[in-house]
Amino acid sequence: MDVAMRRCTWWVVGCLAVGLTACGGGGLTAPEYAESVEELVAEMEARFVEADTQWESEVPTREGALRYWDERLDIRHDYLEDVEALQPPSEIAEMHAAALSVFHRITEADEVLAARVAEYTEITDHRQWIGTAEGQASLAVLEEVYAFCRSSQEELDATANREPLEGVPWLPPEMSQVIKVAFGCPP
Repeated sequence: MDVAMRRCTWWVVGCLAVGLTACGGGGLTAPEYAESVEELVAEMEARFVEADTQWESEVPTREGALRYWDERLDIRHDYLEDVEALQPPSEIAEMHAAALSVFHRITEADEVLAARVAEYTEITDHRQWIGTAEGQASLAVLEEVYAFCRSSQEELDATANREPLEGVPWLPPEMSQVIKVAFGCPP
């Protein structure tokens, strides 16, 4: 599940970047916005890797699981707060809002799952919560995220057809912009 959750971070980059084929308006330019999102995702990803590595290196205990889930929720909330603070170009405000909506759902699923883990009196396996109703609900949300990721990747890949138009002086920059991102969406 943690590998799957990490993969969903690439989806977030994707759905935030899908609208980057147009730029202007908003507080950031499209390239500035994309760079900001990529930096936030990289930071979040590094934190998840660190938390997962730490948790998986320990003998599973209730206290360790609670620390692990507290850290996961901190990571989710920090990321959400940082992305919400971004001012996307007006042309991608709708996509930004859609991405935030889905990321809120993932965060909520983690919160519900963490609450379930807090009810355990004993933890004997690093992933014993996956088989719970809450774990399965979280996985279902991730499947929806993956479907959206794949759709976003296809849309972004379509911008590659514009590559020969980059730098053409008479063409507005927003019409020649190519988005090259590999989200690592699961098949």
